[in-house]
Amino acid sequence: MLSPLEALTIEVFSFKEKDAKRLVRVIEDLSLVTGMTNNEIFDFMRFGAEEEFAILKEDYNWEKFRIRLQKRLKP
Repeated sequence: MLSPLEALTIEVFSFKEKDAKRLVRVIEDLSLVTGMTNNEIFDFMRFGAEEEFAILKEDYNWEKFRIRLQKRLKP
């Protein structure tokens, strides 16, 4: 059973279920670190993380993806 955020991730980013779950975990981790809501981080990813997604597509390294996003989101 998918969470609403996982389902939205599949719809918006055309991810498979496994990757949608990973992306939601990244969003939740970033939410704890940055203090932003899951929705704020999701919106940022939709409109401001094209480069990070391109790198993820090449190397499939989720930890580096999370770190790159964290650096951009955390002051």
